[in-house]
Amino acid sequence: MSNVAVLRAVTAEPDAGADPINEAIVLYTGFGRSPFPRARTNDLVTRFGAEQGADLKQRIAALLEELQQQPVGAPDKRSKKSVTERAIEQLQPHHPELDESGLKALAWTYSFGLR
Repeated sequence: MSNVAVLRAVTAEPDAGADPINEAIVLYTGFGRSPFPRARTNDLVTRFGAEQGADLKQRIAALLEELQQQPVGAPDKRSKKSVTERAIEQLQPHHPELDESGLKALAWTYSFGLR
């Protein structure tokens, strides 16, 4: 493979059919950029456009709501981290579209709400 072909492969845009939800979750929550989760709707609109940004925001809100509804068992001396891990483990099988970055951003947002 030539250097030009390698460069094109590395710099190619993501697959047009790929689900942008993971990038959207990271952008929307501010994961890795903010000291606490924030609803960054403008970042979604800037990156994905008004219509797709609004759709992604609804999907993220639904994921966060679903995460809140995960049964975590009776309250005990579990740490916040273990409750978060348990909720994410219960959410993950229902959402194969979520990758590590999306799950980490959701876990971060969820655990911040436990404080």
